[in-house]
Amino acid sequence: MKIIRFAIAAAALCLTAMLSAAALGVDEDEIRVTGDVGAIQFENYTGPHTVIETADAITEIGRGLGRQVSRSVSKAGSFNPNGKYSIIHAIDENEQGKFDADILILGPNASVDHIKNLRRIIAGYLTAAYGYSSSDATTIATFVTVYNAVYRQKLDVFQDRYKTVVTKNLTKEKCGLSTKWSDWPGNTQIVIPLRDLNGGLSTVDTSVISDRNVVDNMREENDRGIDARQDMVDIKEREAEQAAEKAEQAAEKADQEKQKLAEQEKARREAEQAADKASKDAGTADKTAQNAQKKADDAKKKADEAAKKAEEAKKSAGENPDDAAAQAAAKKAEEDAKKAEQARKKAEEDAKKAEQDALAAQEKADEAARKAQEEAEAAAAQKEKAEAAQAEVDEHQSFADKKEAEAQAERTEIAKDKQALLEEALALDEGNAIIGLKVVNETKDLSQMVKVSMADGSTLKLSPVNVVHERTIFPVANPVIEDAKESSVQTASIYYIAICGDGSASSNNAVKLCLLDSMNMEIQKESNEMVANDSVLVTDGNGGYYCVIKDDSNYVVAKYNKSLQLQVKSPVAVESNTPIVISDRGVVVVAASGSIVLLDGRNLDSSF
Repeated sequence: MKIIRFAIAAAALCLTAMLSAAALGVDEDEIRVTGDVGAIQFENYTGPHTVIETADAITEIGRGLGRQVSRSVSKAGSFNPNGKYSIIHAIDENEQGKFDADILILGPNASVDHIKNLRRIIAGYLTAAYGYSSSDATTIATFVTVYNAVYRQKLDVFQDRYKTVVTKNLTKEKCGLSTKWSDWPGNTQIVIPLRDLNGGLSTVDTSVISDRNVVDNMREENDRGIDARQDMVDIKEREAEQAAEKAEQAAEKADQEKQKLAEQEKARREAEQAADKASKDAGTADKTAQNAQKKADDAKKKADEAAKKAEEAKKSAGENPDDAAAQAAAKKAEEDAKKAEQARKKAEEDAKKAEQDALAAQEKADEAARKAQEEAEAAAAQKEKAEAAQAEVDEHQSFADKKEAEAQAERTEIAKDKQALLEEALALDEGNAIIGLKVVNETKDLSQMVKVSMADGSTLKLSPVNVVHERTIFPVANPVIEDAKESSVQTASIYYIAICGDGSASSNNAVKLCLLDSMNMEIQKESNEMVANDSVLVTDGNGGYYCVIKDDSNYVVAKYNKSLQLQVKSPVAVESNTPIVISDRGVVVVAASGSIVLLDGRNLDSSF
């Protein structure tokens, strides 16, 4: 196993090794807990700050943006452009098949430097813009940041998934989220995929932000991202429940529409049958009218012939007045003509009536056909309604099934990861591990705490804090931390005092005395005073911890207790990088004038 520079600050989390230091070899590859070089590991500023903003104040940044969007959530717009933080509400109802999105832009003057605070801003935005609960918003914000880190600068992925109104506001260099906090200002476009602006819990598409690549990266975290993943499972299960309820409600409506369709289909069939009958009746009436007209024509022809014969017989009788036969023939011919005329009139009357009946029958047939057409059109429209209602049922049910399937699959993976963590926890038992330091920045002489297995020297866990000064940490037991900077303080029996901070020129970065817990090795408390960037940290072995702090325009020696409470500071100004030597006679330092000064160990007054 190749040797790297590694300072042991304390053994096995026990106070008996408080002042011991030694060298230990650790494999460089084992230091990387994730194992996968492609895994997302956010590099936050983990040192002290000049100004510590409250979590609520940071969250309010997002809430302020969210309130602006919520006033007209259905309209696209840009909010607080050119500010430290701005939102582009990119939506377009005309383009289908891809996602709308909100784009959170971090301006050049954005001061957020820790992923926790960035997530607070996003969570605040989601609660104010779309009504998410604080806990759900926090979960979604966590996934949104990992999602954007996974797809950082992959503009083609965003172009494939999102509408033009979204992608036209993205650039390859800035889209997504860098894993380095120092890259964030002026170089960040965080994309939040929107599924349904009126979707409530499903406004943000949780499937997109928790895809396989995102979850795989979260599993590379020390805790495998189990808490956030479990919270996402809970959201998806509730999404499934809500979608199932919507499907059930939609099914009731669909059943009603289907019943209406059945009734409409019945009316259509009856109208078609009536139209068919009316059409047949009209055809029959038309034939009757044609026959009646033919009879009328025949009767007219016969009447004309009878009249002609009667005229001829009358003429013959006139010419032969004494001819009894001629007279009788004329009389009969006249009677036949009268009968023929009567038959003609009746036939014409019958024909006229038949024609009227035929016209009436045709009108009835036309009306029945129109009614049948109306019923057919109504049935077609009702069919569309029924199909749309069923499609809504299918959509909600499909969404419910999808979310339930995702939740079920993730529950299975989480169960496996919990078991793996349980096994790993055995290796993290305090009796089997030691805390050490790994140099991460030789130029600034900054180190990172690391937990190492006593069994084989393998790295068990890395601290997120990589700005420990002077390669020096001191373990302390049960310090008072009720005024810690975080409301949820880690519970540990052992903490470590160190000087932390990168000493950069950032307006909110600071160098302070810090307490780090032995479990997650995170900062749990900071000193109120600023520590000199090049100060040493020493202990007197009796609960006193000494360093150089900034006092107005001067530097002075300060003594703290294990809870980082300032006990006393020297009235004598000293060099910022002065050695601090503790002896029975006092504390030896170098004054600002360059002379050696012995300070009284009780009050740090000058002894000579």
